[in-house]
Amino acid sequence: MDDGRAYGRATGVSDVDLYETGAGTPSGELLRRYWQPVALSTEATAIPRSVRLLSEDLVLYRSLDGNPGLLEPRCCHRGTSLFYGRVEEDCIRCPYHGWAFTANGTCTDQPCEPDRGRNREKYRQPWYPLHEFGGVIFTYMGPPDKQPAFPRYDIFEDVGDDEELHVVDHFAFGGPNVAPCNWFQTHENVMDPYHVFILHNAMSGPQFDPRLEIWPDIDWQVHEGGVTSSQDRVLDDGTTLHRVTETRFPNVRVVATPTLAYLGKTNNISWAQPIDDTQTRVFCILRIPKGSPPQGLGTYGPDAKSWFDLTADEHQLYPGDYETQVSQGPITVHSKEQLSSTDRGVSMVRRQWKQQLAAFTAGADPVEIWSEGDTPIELLAGNYIIG
Repeated sequence: MDDGRAYGRATGVSDVDLYETGAGTPSGELLRRYWQPVALSTEATAIPRSVRLLSEDLVLYRSLDGNPGLLEPRCCHRGTSLFYGRVEEDCIRCPYHGWAFTANGTCTDQPCEPDRGRNREKYRQPWYPLHEFGGVIFTYMGPPDKQPAFPRYDIFEDVGDDEELHVVDHFAFGGPNVAPCNWFQTHENVMDPYHVFILHNAMSGPQFDPRLEIWPDIDWQVHEGGVTSSQDRVLDDGTTLHRVTETRFPNVRVVATPTLAYLGKTNNISWAQPIDDTQTRVFCILRIPKGSPPQGLGTYGPDAKSWFDLTADEHQLYPGDYETQVSQGPITVHSKEQLSSTDRGVSMVRRQWKQQLAAFTAGADPVEIWSEGDTPIELLAGNYIIG
């Protein structure tokens, strides 16, 4: 008879559809059909930087004319890494024999060859296109003939002279900029509103606005491009805090600031960057009054410390999203989970991803692809006070 002891327990298995990012894998190919964040704009400089995205190692740089480039590190000549290359006016030059490449991989100079390369135009360094927005550099790593337009979102339209876009690249609302776990493990958390008043209040809080301690009425809604969660809390003054969070394809999450510093429609969007199968970086772009603080970070413990000021012991006493998600392991063991009624939103996100993945593998176009001429994507998330 099984009395529940740990001895002899099964090791379990993980669901590859929920974490694989490599080229040729179903999920990796679906992720490659969208623009993905690769780095902060400030990280592209005249000093080449190694970056990793979707399990590919790449080199990012910014030529002296101001244009960023993202190339395969291995020089197409003899394989020396362009990480050691020299950035020039409009190119990066390999340190071994001086071959120079522009941001679109064109070889413009072969100094050791006759006439500096009579056939240099026949050589091409593998590259990816880039787009800069809001302080973040995005790249498209999918089939060239399927490259979509860079999406526009309604909350970033018509930014006034007294406003600015601000980027934050820490994990969720506290944590380092790289988390040692897969992207989906962090992504599905957005559809788990029940953890807000356990983790962020009863256990470690209140880490955000005290009004989030109120037990809400919760519902979830599926739409073509993602899943939303609505949480209604009746406040002391008789009004209702109608809070909406959402996930959008493929790895966009929209969480209105839980400090409630901004009411109404959300002022931010986040992307869970899949570095590879076991590492994630989160980029968040906010629209805020010029010069004002982002006001999105939570506090931890009775001394209201920031996550970065906690001691090791305090991280254990006052855990946050980073601790609870990363401690599941680099890849959680899905077969050993025992989901319950409060995990409905998580189940919906997983089910929708697998349904879209099956349709994509069968030849359907991905959802939530934006085209030039379309109206900006309308976000639903926000902190709404209903009288």
